[in-house]
Amino acid sequence: MRGGTAALMGVLALAIWPGRVPAYVPENAVMLFAPGSAEISQAARDALLAFLRPPRPAPFRGQCIVAHADRGPGAAALARARADAVAAMMARQGVNRADIAIEARGDASPARLAPPGTAEPMNDRVELSPCPGPRLAGVAAAQAMVLDAAIVPPHVAAMASLIARALGCVAPEVPRDALALPAFDCPPEVPPQAVPAVTVGRMEGSRRIAVTLEWPAGFGAAPDRARAAAGAVLDHFGFAPGPSLAALGGGA
Repeated sequence: MRGGTAALMGVLALAIWPGRVPAYVPENAVMLFAPGSAEISQAARDALLAFLRPPRPAPFRGQCIVAHADRGPGAAALARARADAVAAMMARQGVNRADIAIEARGDASPARLAPPGTAEPMNDRVELSPCPGPRLAGVAAAQAMVLDAAIVPPHVAAMASLIARALGCVAPEVPRDALALPAFDCPPEVPPQAVPAVTVGRMEGSRRIAVTLEWPAGFGAAPDRARAAAGAVLDHFGFAPGPSLAALGGGA
């Protein structure tokens, strides 16, 4: 597997290319509207249906609707009417309304600027995006989650069992489509400082998955168990443990 490692101050990071470890990347859509209208055209309807059609992992089955209008009087009300129309059509397609988050921005976020009095068709639009759902709290929070979220790939889920066994802990069950690894259930004889905090996220601007193991108290706080856990992970992803563990302070 291609990848890279970085090991500094009790942190072990792995970057995994998507060709070997797939991750879900949300796909957005745009529906265009006629000036001054909230009626959904056939082209806009087709865009909506195409947006809803592909299957998604459970954490991304919510729907974020952000509606806009071109500059002019009544832009806020028009944007809201468009958002409501799109939400109603989603509901007719079987989407639970509790999984739909709506935001109407009026003319506050134009796609293109135009001279005063000149219409700009791209501003009369509704933007659709998958959101971590269900039961969304709001567009802003959901979209912020999308930026960093990554479904835990099977290879990374398997890594949790390796870490647990190396530490002497109970292997956690990783639910399908999980966005994070569960906490490790360790017996009292396992020092808490030996248990790494594991995070999984998508690297900005790419489809690569970043897996980070961090020992907050430092890698040397419980060197034997921490070294065993880090070595198991490195070996799992095809890296020679010795050099990286030496950089972490765990020995060769």
